[in-house]
Amino acid sequence: MDQGSDHAAVLHILVETEEEAQEIIGLLDEGGDFAQLASERSTGPSGPTGGDLGYFGAGNTHMVPEFEEAAFALDVGSYSGAPVQTQFGWHVILVTDKRAVAKPAFEEVADQLREEMANQVISDVIDDLREGVDIQMFNLDGSPVAPAEPEAPAE
Repeated sequence: MDQGSDHAAVLHILVETEEEAQEIIGLLDEGGDFAQLASERSTGPSGPTGGDLGYFGAGNTHMVPEFEEAAFALDVGSYSGAPVQTQFGWHVILVTDKRAVAKPAFEEVADQLREEMANQVISDVIDDLREGVDIQMFNLDGSPVAPAEPEAPAE
C-alpha cells in the first residue's frame, strides 16, 4: 500500500520574545529537560502538559506553515537550534517521533467521497437556483414574513 503523508509528534515551548526563546535553547543545550521547561516557561495552552502537541500531519490546517516547516525539518529527538517565529510568538520545537501513515484504500473511503460529491452538487444547484431570484418567506398562517429592520449603528 502507498504511504501517506508524514506525521510528527511534537513538544513546543511558546514565549513572547526571541530573547526568551534563545535563553531556553541555551538551557536545553546545557542539558535542560524540555518538558519541564515547557511546564515552567511556555505561555501556550500545552505548557502544563510539557508542551505536548501530540501527532499532526504534514499539510495540517491547524498548524501555521512556519511551525510545520520547522517541525518537519527536524530529526526525531532534536529541537530547534533557533527560535521559530509565528503569529503566536516564538517557539522552541522538539520532535519526539515521526511516522508515515498509510493512505486509506479507495474502497474504504468511496462511500464518504460519493456523499461529499453529492452534497457539493446539491449545494451548487441550490446556489444556482437562488441566484437572481426574489425569495419571499411566509408564516405558518400564510401571511408574508415582514422583512427584518436594519439595525441602527451603535452610537
